[in-house]
Order: sequence, then structure tokens, then C-alpha cells
Amino acid sequence: MNRKYSLKKNHEIAALFKNKVSVGNRYYVIYYKPNTLSIPRIAISVSKKYGKAVTRNYEKRVTREILRNLIQTLPNYDFLVIIKKGVSTLKFSQKKDQLQYLINKIIKTGVQE
Repeated sequence: MNRKYSLKKNHEIAALFKNKVSVGNRYYVIYYKPNTLSIPRIAISVSKKYGKAVTRNYEKRVTREILRNLIQTLPNYDFLVIIKKGVSTLKFSQKKDQLQYLINKIIKTGVQE
């Protein structure tokens, strides 16, 4: 994923939590908020309770790749994707389907402010 799509600053990520608008399922939670830019920005997080660093980084890489392929369908929001523990049991295509479902849910509902 291109660097311009990354959400890095701590206060921006904290603002997503403060907004408290999210969608989720058994494997992912996505916090989102509209931004004033013309591009979506994404941050990915995995808890330290989720395996060792190698496993956490693998799941972040896979999620980043899925989102890179879906970036054209994303609305201009800031996203924080939190990966939950059970995701390691899924195959790549299943992970993609789960994330696509959540993104479609976000697009359909929009943001209630």
C-alpha cells in the first residue's frame, strides 16, 4: 500500500476511537471517520495478545495487501482496522471476503454524526 494511504499520527488514531463509529465481525473491527482529503487513509492494529511478533506482522501484511487491492472502492475516510484473534484460521480469500463485507457495510450506512 502506498505511503500516502497510511494513517500514522497518534492523535489521528485516537480521534477514530473518540468518534466511536465502527463495524465489526468475528475477525475484524473497523473504526472509521470521514476525512477532508481526497484519499482514504488506513491504520492496522493487532493486539500483543495475538501470538508472537512474526504472526502479528504476517496478519498485518496480509490485511494491508487486501486493502491495497480494495483501495479504489474505499470512501474518503480514515480507517483503523483491528485484527482479532480468530483470523489466523481463515484462508486469504476468506479474509478478503470478511473485509469486503465490512467495507460494503460502511459504504451502505455512511457515517452518523
